[in-house]
Amino acid sequence: MSMSEESVLSGVVVLDAATYIAAPLSASVLAEFGAQVIKIEHPRGDPLRRFGTKGTSPDASMQWLNENRNKRSVTLDLSKPEGRDLFIDLAKRADVVVENFRPGTFERWGLDWETLHAANPRLVMLRLSAFGQNGPLREHIGLARIAHAFSGVLSISGEVDRPPANPGPTSLADYVAGVYGALGLMLALFERERSGLGQVVDLALYEPMLKTMDEAFAVFNRTGFVRQRFGSQVATVAPTANYECADGRFVTIGVPDDKMFARLSTAMSAPHLADSNSKFTTNALRVKHRDEIENIVRTWVASHDRDTVIRLLQEGDVPCAPILDVAEVASHPQVAARENFVTRPDGAGGTVTMQAPVPKLSRTPGRVVTSGPSLGEATDDVLRSLLGLSDAALADLRAKKII
Repeated sequence: MSMSEESVLSGVVVLDAATYIAAPLSASVLAEFGAQVIKIEHPRGDPLRRFGTKGTSPDASMQWLNENRNKRSVTLDLSKPEGRDLFIDLAKRADVVVENFRPGTFERWGLDWETLHAANPRLVMLRLSAFGQNGPLREHIGLARIAHAFSGVLSISGEVDRPPANPGPTSLADYVAGVYGALGLMLALFERERSGLGQVVDLALYEPMLKTMDEAFAVFNRTGFVRQRFGSQVATVAPTANYECADGRFVTIGVPDDKMFARLSTAMSAPHLADSNSKFTTNALRVKHRDEIENIVRTWVASHDRDTVIRLLQEGDVPCAPILDVAEVASHPQVAARENFVTRPDGAGGTVTMQAPVPKLSRTPGRVVTSGPSLGEATDDVLRSLLGLSDAALADLRAKKII
């Protein structure tokens, strides 16, 4: 299996010098759609190799294999002058550089934007850090959990009378920022076709999480209202929550308007709840009487098993879903029909199942060709083919621990 010559980003060369998840994910998205992504790693390897569940190989965790699909690994110590010079030579032949070090690190290594731009004026550079390249917190270290907290997302996640709860997976902000980073790179590459010049894509890890806060900041700036935790409910809509069924499993139901509430009432065999003279007939009234209407829905759901609840609501065209666990998602016929997972060799005699590329393009779809590479597997080949280094030069670099 190989990348099609008709892939969207065929011919685009990316130097991914980032570590862990967010910025490497940006590069992985480009790799899924045909870019040649060269993973630049310290000779000790990206720390993600040893993060999370162990894979077949000790230098390739399950998370590494998943997040670094379709990449080639080149070891290079960027903190040493010879490593810096080799990176600049590679950048002259690249379209994109991706990095997520603390602001000032690339500058300290002599790999600042001005130097790279002078070497290759068409180069596009993603700089993804915890708080961005400017501001009083620019030098502070951060990761996804910090982004959840700083963006306000953590403050509104969880039950009213409990401490804030992490929103979903621990690394949610990494994945959201990774997609925004890929978007920024694509926009910069698109603009380059007009101007002929590259530019910096500057992204703070917390910034995409601000976009997930819907109207919270607009409401605060107009009214001074500070949104608080509200559990699985929605402050401005009722009934909308997660509910436990008779078999101990859960469903989620969302009723954002009066028409859908009427459908829900009918599905529950209680159409009178939506009558014109009912105290639940409008969303404003339902919010006013939230506890009562939520209790009615909760009691109805609790009297049926999950499959029955979902069947009745889907037949009534009510927005709902079973709350599935990982095993249920993996085996669901909808997921199979959409081909949402792919299985590839892990490079060590086993296999790894990974999420498939999204979105689905009709003519030039994304592909997963390989899982994350073994450490330095392409070092010699890339440095020979792109920079013309000899065997003797490679041996010297290896002896000096540059590669």
